[in-house]
Amino acid sequence: MTHPTWPRITRAIHEAETIAISGHVNPDGDCLGSILGLGLTLESLGKKVDMVHKERPRHLAYLPGFDRLQGLDPDKSYDLFVMVDLGDRDRLKESAVLLDRAKTTVNFDHHQVNEGVCDLVCQVKDASSTCELLGAYLIDQGFSIPAPAATALFAGITTDSNRFMYDTARARCLRLAADLIDRGADPGLVYLHEYQSVDPRLFAFKGAVVDRATFLRDGRVVLATVSQGDLAHYSITMGEAEGVVDVLRNLDGVEVACLVKEMGEKSSKFSFRSKRFFNVEEVARSFGGGGHIKAAGASISLPKDQALDQVKAYFEGLDPTALLAPGEEG
Repeated sequence: MTHPTWPRITRAIHEAETIAISGHVNPDGDCLGSILGLGLTLESLGKKVDMVHKERPRHLAYLPGFDRLQGLDPDKSYDLFVMVDLGDRDRLKESAVLLDRAKTTVNFDHHQVNEGVCDLVCQVKDASSTCELLGAYLIDQGFSIPAPAATALFAGITTDSNRFMYDTARARCLRLAADLIDRGADPGLVYLHEYQSVDPRLFAFKGAVVDRATFLRDGRVVLATVSQGDLAHYSITMGEAEGVVDVLRNLDGVEVACLVKEMGEKSSKFSFRSKRFFNVEEVARSFGGGGHIKAAGASISLPKDQALDQVKAYFEGLDPTALLAPGEEG
């Protein structure tokens, strides 16, 4: 993997003394892994780096450098601002001011849609994760990746590729993961915290969501909701609850899963996943969102139950053949 912007990005990094790095709201492992993996690497060069992210999900606290994440200093400006794992200004939220205050801005992103808000944009749509993209960039450009940074990048690749099970985990992704292990990444740490340290409350929550889920189209589509009351009852955060959409997608016979998340009285978010062939990015785009072929999302200004009705109507209105695999007969 290479990209024509890489030499110019490297030049911008070497010329900068002060650097800020930030990502999207509701951060996942790829977002924070990108911030920390890049930030810790640039710090090892002697750069003054602020890893800016107010949200610090507790289930990602194992990531090396997690305690270095900090809120935005509204009075501070930087030579270089790097935004990772998103391609638009809105999802930066408060960190968006850094786009205006930095002398140079850089964007690393692997999503399908990018608004090009930075001076230098490195978008690779078929990368498994932004962490894969960053790892490839750092190695290609001759940066020395410290072991903690390698672990953070490995975590982002692992979580965004669903343990290398998604189609985006191509041979180059696996080779890069091996390269990061050679540089000191600790897969055992990632696997322990991501897959072998399940919170009993979260386990119970996922079971409850599956139990009340709605199945459509002969069980090929499953819909479920998460309310603010659910979060309070199980003492979990929305970030922790997000993973239940993968549980729904993994159910036998399901091709498409949608989780409707209650964000406020009149606002909801959709998380879509598909298993084999269905393009959920198109679904997300129809609701004003986006993402990837097998993982996408969108926001809608409706209460949770009305949002559920909207997405239910969408799937009920699909041509029956849309949910059949190529060559499959209904």
